[in-house]
Amino acid sequence: MSRLAQLLKALPWGALFLAAGIAAVSMLWVGCGSSHGTMQSRLEEIAKADLDDIIKELPPKAKGAMLAKPYYKIDAYQEFHGDTAIVFQANATLVFFYLDPSLDLCQVRKYRYKTTSGIWDRYDVKLMHFPQKYSGVGAQ
Repeated sequence: MSRLAQLLKALPWGALFLAAGIAAVSMLWVGCGSSHGTMQSRLEEIAKADLDDIIKELPPKAKGAMLAKPYYKIDAYQEFHGDTAIVFQANATLVFFYLDPSLDLCQVRKYRYKTTSGIWDRYDVKLMHFPQKYSGVGAQ
């Protein structure tokens, strides 16, 4: 008799059903994530809200150097699948342009999408000079 057969024979049926139930629930939990469209729309929502917050928090002196139409660009976006998406299902880097381009300053924010809660978590914010690929980019 194989070791597996001996083990199954020794286990009470209740324990076997419990183990099978735990395995099934954990497989469903790991497999449950948000769709690409859902993550994209939620990223757009938080980006628009963050841009509004950036503008509201500008000091009065800086408002004179603000663009007529502030905007943001998604600089990087990556999704994770399978067991690499257990904690975070995606990450993104957004660049916010809201000051006159002659100042050569923008804000870069990094986000990660939490698999279990289905929300974008902002984990890094930096004010920096325009990234090289955006040099010379004017207001949209």
